Amino acid sequence: MHMKRISHITAKPSHYTDQAKDYDAFNEENSKITNQTVEKILKKYKVKTVVDLTCGTGSQVFWLIKRGYEVIGSDINANMLKMARRRAKKEKVEVKFLKGDMRTIKAGSFDAVITIFNAIGHLTKRDFEKAMRNVHANLKAGGIYIFDINNLSYLLKDTNITTLTVDWLTINKNIKTRAMQYSTIDKNGILASYTTTCVQKDNNKPKISNDAQTLQVYSSKQLREMLEKNGFKVIQTCDIEGKKFVESKSDRIVMVARKK
Repeated sequence: MHMKRISHITAKPSHYTDQAKDYDAFNEENSKITNQTVEKILKKYKVKTVVDLTCGTGSQVFWLIKRGYEVIGSDINANMLKMARRRAKKEKVEVKFLKGDMRTIKAGSFDAVITIFNAIGHLTKRDFEKAMRNVHANLKAGGIYIFDINNLSYLLKDTNITTLTVDWLTINKNIKTRAMQYSTIDKNGILASYTTTCVQKDNNKPKISNDAQTLQVYSSKQLREMLEKNGFKVIQTCDIEGKKFVESKSDRIVMVARKK
């Protein structure tokens, strides 16, 4: 399983269209710890209103609404929003979902903006700075921005890149879906992931497809500098479990920045 090297460009709105239907099956369980950390941070800073500018199928949105927060979800991908709206109907949850780009959407004025699960990694550095300025515009005075991303310093150290290797198997009625993924990282923070997906219905011959994608990842120092430059002050850095962030040991960075 090897594919040619790919360069990083900002993901197109259609990026998650094919994954939308299986997204929750693979990610819902993994989201629990992240959602608990986000909730803990919102509680700490006495947040009441939240906009999730990269809500996908709504993991954070549903989690927070059920815990009393006022939340709006927005995403660039129509299929992901379709899944989110379907889930809202099924769970009888009143929630507003908007279609929009985190770099440009004007959703209103909130206590907090969140963009979770490596969402910012789909943007180039320049586009992320543009998104930061737009996040700033969607926040009330003193509002906070919370996001997470893989930690570049950790991934460049020793053999840590191999911790991202995955082999997932989901069984839905008579369909088995297996996804195997390995990743590479370079010093510019371009994380490339190569995935082979195998879908088998009953005992039929499996259908195999290959896919590759890139993410732009950062060190905490790079993020701090970018946020300072774009109207924010970093007020908290932790790992994905909400514990103390250690540059060489934490695999992901959660940043909390206040609008200046």
